[in-house]
Amino acid sequence: MDHDGVLSERELEMAMEAEAKSNWRKAAQLFMTHPPTYKRILMLREIEQEMNTGTFQESNIYNHV
Repeated sequence: MDHDGVLSERELEMAMEAEAKSNWRKAAQLFMTHPPTYKRILMLREIEQEMNTGTFQESNIYNHV
């Protein structure tokens, strides 16, 4: 990461991979009340893709949680 204060798409992918592989995250997940950041981003991407293809239905929003 170049520490310029702005995450590029590549830097975001690297950060998400690091968080997903983190042993600390795996242990802490037992006590989390919300999904980890990388999972939230993946869900938002999935919703965005559905919205772009016209398959998103608001009634199914909780399928992503």
